[in-house]
Amino acid sequence: MNKDKVISYLLITLGVIILHVGFYFFLQPIGLIIGGMMGISMLVSPLIGISIGAIYLTLNIVALIIGGLVFGRDFFFKTVYATILAPLLVTLFEVLHITDDLLMNQIDANYQLLIGSIGGGVLVGLGIGLVLRLNATTGGMDVYQKMVNKYLKVPFSVAVYLTDGIIIALGMFLSFQNGVFAIVAMLLTAFMIEKTAVMGRSSFALLIITDHSDDIKKAIYQSIDRGVTRVKVIGGYSGLDKEMVITTVTRQELYNAKEFITKIDPKAFTLIISTKEVMGEGFHRDELS
Repeated sequence: MNKDKVISYLLITLGVIILHVGFYFFLQPIGLIIGGMMGISMLVSPLIGISIGAIYLTLNIVALIIGGLVFGRDFFFKTVYATILAPLLVTLFEVLHITDDLLMNQIDANYQLLIGSIGGGVLVGLGIGLVLRLNATTGGMDVYQKMVNKYLKVPFSVAVYLTDGIIIALGMFLSFQNGVFAIVAMLLTAFMIEKTAVMGRSSFALLIITDHSDDIKKAIYQSIDRGVTRVKVIGGYSGLDKEMVITTVTRQELYNAKEFITKIDPKAFTLIISTKEVMGEGFHRDELS
């Protein structure tokens, strides 16, 4: 196994640990159903008389098979690893006699729902986002949410709102108060997933219309080591032929680029467009959008 794969699995491990710390110590003690396969299991168990664990395991196996068929072998093995690691963590907590109310007992009863929903939402979202960033999932509902994201071109956060929102709405029939706080946790979870999954990947596209395209191209190569595309353009008012230089830079490179563009051609017309994510050489290449 090469170095990159080792790092990937270490980060997946960290993501799963963060996720289950959020669930075990913040959400479980106060009975918040914030969606996912665990939420479905908690809702269905009393109706069919089968344990939550058995339902949870069955739903995860089905989702794992579907995910392997849709997203491929690498996704399957990473997700198998994350899916197996999750129950092992819970078992470890139990063996070490670490109770789920360890943290909640330190908080005033009047604030437990608020602290639990905020802490749980943030940690669960952070953990899931870290796992998704590495083209894996924690199993269960994440597989279906990623399918919605990939094939319907819906932002992952919206897929989370949709699937978990339905589960939370059903959970409100058990406890309306808990349902309200579950919505808070779900919103925080979706926000953290979106931010963590693309954190550090946002970049800037520069569209530079200039009479000194050769000099600017050389400066881009030498100063920030980025590629360029040159496009012939015609001034709408003047009718004169010009060249537009297109490149993509990180936030750190942007300030340097602005400086040498102004120095080379003070009259250059430069459009700076914020991009949410860039895929290609010099940037990442995973499938998350």
